[in-house]
Amino acid sequence: MNPLPTLDPALAVAYRRVSSAEQETASGPERQTRAIRKFASARALTIAADYFEDRSGTLPMSERPALSDALSACLQHGAAVLLVEEPGRLARDEYAAHDALRSFGAAGVRVLYADGRNASRSDDPASMLQESIGHSLAAYDRRVIVARMKAGRESKASQAPRSRAHGGRLPLGYRRTRAGGVEVDPDSAAEVARVFDLVRGGASIRKAAEAMSAETGRPWMPTTVARIVGREEYKRAGEWRIIHPKVWRAAHDALAAKRKR
Repeated sequence: MNPLPTLDPALAVAYRRVSSAEQETASGPERQTRAIRKFASARALTIAADYFEDRSGTLPMSERPALSDALSACLQHGAAVLLVEEPGRLARDEYAAHDALRSFGAAGVRVLYADGRNASRSDDPASMLQESIGHSLAAYDRRVIVARMKAGRESKASQAPRSRAHGGRLPLGYRRTRAGGVEVDPDSAAEVARVFDLVRGGASIRKAAEAMSAETGRPWMPTTVARIVGREEYKRAGEWRIIHPKVWRAAHDALAAKRKR
């Protein structure tokens, strides 16, 4: 006796997935719903249940409750089809994809993709190869995206004002955002600009420190002024620039002239 129920090829269960708040905006549940419903209408399929979850596509089925519930719903409603927008929504990893396909296949449920990347049959070697290639491409796309995001973070970090190893204090003129990034702090950036104005105007490092102590009401050490004047971050092009390169160069030229005298 077959313990599995008889499945109706005209019934389907929908499955939608995103892996983060960012992806929810880019390829969100609503877009996936529209694609799935359009495909179901064209194929005369009735959607008996719909499941959505916010989980990584690299996780196995045992760690994705909604996908497991979708399989249970297929058996409960007698649905012979699991409808997904595209292979990457089912899984972003070859092994996770094979795990899900094997579980649904063992229950007699066929996975169909609304973007049309469906094999003509699910029981012959050519169709199995085609489906495997589709999920391998989805995994490749994920790795390319991850690599691109990592390169972008590293590029931005290389341009950002340097702080001490393992975090620590940023150079005067900058502050950390709530998201952990770096931005210009208007108040302290004005003090940095004043230091450069004093030095460019002919003040020595010591005289500039004395002037800053008098103007701000807090003690400034000559080493602090020297450190500020020596930082190239302040003139770097982009969102972190505090000092125009011409001002930075003029201050250094003034110091060089003093050393010569």
